[in-house]
Amino acid sequence: MQFKNNNKKFMNTCTLFPYLFVIHVKGGEIQIVTLEDLYQKKFKIIYKHLLNLGCSRENAEDIVQNTFYKALENMAHLEVKNLSAWLFKVSIHQFYDMCRRNKHFPKVNIDDSTFITFFIQEETGEDLLLLKELHGDIRKILDELKPSYKNLLLLKYDLELSYEEISIIVDMKVETVRTTLYRARKEFKGIWSEKNERGS
Repeated sequence: MQFKNNNKKFMNTCTLFPYLFVIHVKGGEIQIVTLEDLYQKKFKIIYKHLLNLGCSRENAEDIVQNTFYKALENMAHLEVKNLSAWLFKVSIHQFYDMCRRNKHFPKVNIDDSTFITFFIQEETGEDLLLLKELHGDIRKILDELKPSYKNLLLLKYDLELSYEEISIIVDMKVETVRTTLYRARKEFKGIWSEKNERGS
């Protein structure tokens, strides 16, 4: 991945500040990480997810950088238990704000074959056979889902994150992620089924 000059400047800026983020994790354990560490770990995930939502590469880089700049500028006053979730949420909100300002909501941009390969791994019987034939409609169906469902499906079946990784990013309990993903899958298949019936 190529980084723009201001991206490199941001990395240099991180090393000038001795501040640390304190992140509380389950079990009472406290993990301390620098902003630079967090940037290295989370940039790629947030950036890739923005691309999946249809954001351009340039805008995706700008959004992620602006989000981390905002975190850097407000470090002394930023009180969040899950900074990863905060960074993810702020980035996504910036993207949707940009779409509203431009009055343009781009279509989902994913690798259909990768998505459906992982999606159907949790299917059996007739649904498995039918979904194997689903390719061209994947993006259209995702765009018809509400944002929370679309986000979870993309994180799970395109970025191939675990339930635990998703729970950290979206600040949900693992079981809530599983339940919500189940509902998202059910709605996805319901829309697909309707399209399939209309087309037959």
